[in-house]
Amino acid sequence: MLTIRSAEIEDAAHIANVHVKTWRATYAGIIPKAKLNQVTSESRAITWARIIERSGEDTPILVSENEDGEIVGFVSGGSIRSVIPGHEAEISSLYILPGFQKGGHGRRLFMAESNRLSESGFEGLAVWVLKTNPATEFYKHLGGSLVSSRTIRYGSVDLDELAYGWADIPSYG
Repeated sequence: MLTIRSAEIEDAAHIANVHVKTWRATYAGIIPKAKLNQVTSESRAITWARIIERSGEDTPILVSENEDGEIVGFVSGGSIRSVIPGHEAEISSLYILPGFQKGGHGRRLFMAESNRLSESGFEGLAVWVLKTNPATEFYKHLGGSLVSSRTIRYGSVDLDELAYGWADIPSYG
């Protein structure tokens, strides 16, 4: 059984582990190796602990646990950080360990975060994803439409990033 719950400060190291392992697996060969290796579980754990401390009941980090109670994915979101007309909210992080992808964790985390953002009164939802990230198909499958694009710099490489959006934030029962 999959469990979705709010993250606690004690989860920071586990969230960091998911973040770094997924980041490295997804972006190997896309983002320069030196840049990928700069991101460590130790440094991310400190960052995630701070984020969890600052998050409140209105903006929790949600985690997904497998049958053994291990954190295998997480999602975060809130107010959009870049202007996309008609989109007030954004999912800023959604990471699932490679061995657990396509097992329902990502979809359930997306649904839980989407519900939370909708209940918080936001209108319009967006998510930024690198064009070469296989997750683009995931967001299309969930009904997202391409609403914006930009070029960002990672280390010495320029990469295309796409924003998928929902004019009406999906609400799941």
